Amino acid sequence: MPAPMARPFTDDAFMSPDGMNPDGMPHDHFHRQGRGLIDQGRPADALPIFQHAATLARQGDARGVVDADRLGRILYDVGYCLYDLGRIDEALAEFQDAVAAAEQGDAQGKVHGDNLAACQHLVGTCLARLGRDVEAMAWFQHAAEAAARGDVQGRVDYEAVGHSLHQVGACLARQGQPDVALTWLQQAVAAKEQGGASPNADPARAEPSRIDHASLGASLHLAADCLYALGLVEEALLWFQRSVAALERGGPHAPVNHDDVGRARLRIGQCLMDLARPADALPWALAAVTAVEDGDAAGRVNLPGLCHAVHAVGDTLVAMGRFDDAMDWYRHAAETAEHGDPAGLATTLTAGAACLRKLGRTDEARAWELRAQAPMG
Repeated sequence: MPAPMARPFTDDAFMSPDGMNPDGMPHDHFHRQGRGLIDQGRPADALPIFQHAATLARQGDARGVVDADRLGRILYDVGYCLYDLGRIDEALAEFQDAVAAAEQGDAQGKVHGDNLAACQHLVGTCLARLGRDVEAMAWFQHAAEAAARGDVQGRVDYEAVGHSLHQVGACLARQGQPDVALTWLQQAVAAKEQGGASPNADPARAEPSRIDHASLGASLHLAADCLYALGLVEEALLWFQRSVAALERGGPHAPVNHDDVGRARLRIGQCLMDLARPADALPWALAAVTAVEDGDAAGRVNLPGLCHAVHAVGDTLVAMGRFDDAMDWYRHAAETAEHGDPAGLATTLTAGAACLRKLGRTDEARAWELRAQAPMG
């Protein structure tokens, strides 16, 4: 599953209702203005506003005292705009400056661990995006440690801790180390299951723990992938099932991403096929098709993913000896591939040809094989 994107600060406590901080600093007005543009999906317009806010923040108050924590938040949003615009190297430099500022603390010298963690995490995100996973891992580890220290009141956002731990695991998985990655991902799952509120906070004042089930599901899925890569198919099956249960609940403020649900269901079917249980796998493969057809959180259908899911139904039916039914699904997969996944068409045509030979329909099988050998484009 794709790594989560960079996210701008949304700390309402930082932004006072009238658009000015308690000290009446003008950079707060411009920071709020930039955040409004970000909310409208206009990072290119927000960027110069944030840059102006950063210039003002560096000048400090009437005595020349700079609140480095506030500056760090503004620099974070400068980096966010650059990241969103695809200017990753420039974003990396801004996030690194944001870290340096956040490490100095606020006007009272208090370091806000949650803000520092957010900045460190985005340094790691940029490095990972640039293919520098080894460097990225160190930053994600620092971010997890900072997030675990909490804000100035000691409140810990365990979702943020888990988010950074997940990225350490993702880096290790990409580096071909599923065994080491699994340890980090298990820690990420444990953190995310605690949610966004600190269990140590005053029960009379603390908000209920908010679990981001979409994020939790992503960590469960990647952990299951690692178990599968290690040959632990039965354990992977259980983790994929946990992933589906979480993904079906979705995030706290976003629609369910049915494409992610479909991929997790498909992996359950794959595990069951490996365990020679095609009859059990079939309902999961069919359910995967339904989910992928429903699209992602924005309703967009992933056609290559749909082709893969439809093809998997055909493979499952072949394993059950239901060749006529399987051909219907291979035809469906071929049609889908022609419209949205040309690169996957040859694989489907080859599987369909093998199925036709099982049915003794040699001439049709040859036609499918010739189509599979033809240049795709």
